[in-house]
Amino acid sequence: MKKYSIKLRYNTECNDNRLYWRVLIDGKEHLAESVNFTIPVTTTCDFLKDKGLTKHHISCESDNLVWEGDVLTVN
Repeated sequence: MKKYSIKLRYNTECNDNRLYWRVLIDGKEHLAESVNFTIPVTTTCDFLKDKGLTKHHISCESDNLVWEGDVLTVN
């Protein structure tokens, strides 16, 4: 099975008081209300050249992602 690279960070542009999390799955952004991890995670940071910013993440790799509406569980 394919392992996905997952990076989670707070959505500072949350205007709906619901989708608090930016979830980057293999670099593609998704928004989530809640994210549950059942596997070990680490912290990482990336420098975004185009924005001139450093972003910090909770990160892991997994081949088991389960979406239930806007809630993601990473197993």
